Amino acid sequence: MARVETSSNRPYHLVIFGASGFTGQFVVEEVARTVSEGPNGNLKWAVAGRSKQKLEKVLEQAAGVLSKPELRTEVDVIVADVGEPDSLAAMCKQAVIVLNCVGPYRFFGEQVVRACVENGAHHIDISGEPQFLEGTQLNYSSQAAEKAVFIIGSCGFDSIPADMGVLYTRDQFRGE
Repeated sequence: MARVETSSNRPYHLVIFGASGFTGQFVVEEVARTVSEGPNGNLKWAVAGRSKQKLEKVLEQAAGVLSKPELRTEVDVIVADVGEPDSLAAMCKQAVIVLNCVGPYRFFGEQVVRACVENGAHHIDISGEPQFLEGTQLNYSSQAAEKAVFIIGSCGFDSIPADMGVLYTRDQFRGE
């Protein structure tokens, strides 16, 4: 069974890595919108990336869009870079789950997967890149299984077009 509880050593249920990127900004808004639906209505999360200033700006924008000024103070910022393995390790040691939004994954994904597996954090991404997904399975499946770490690639990738179609259809019709 996967562990999802936080601890003093691993204070975040979720860390969004690459939160200031194109996809990451959308993910931050969605997590902020649904955060009260987490375990006991209290999901503890943080944003991570290379630039503290850009991450703070993303939180500021989400706070404004969602009318949730508390995001500026309740969501922590972690500086981590795929080019600095120690920073990735430090990030992963603090998270139960790392939601990786840093792409292209064929260039930047493996470093994050490796850090997650080595440091006991579950990894989720939205990659649709077969080379990355196959390489991850070949290179990290056994080690992840030994450490009871889940690596979930391409999460939501195939469902996005169908979900968008359902939302579009729903919005076109009136009533229940």
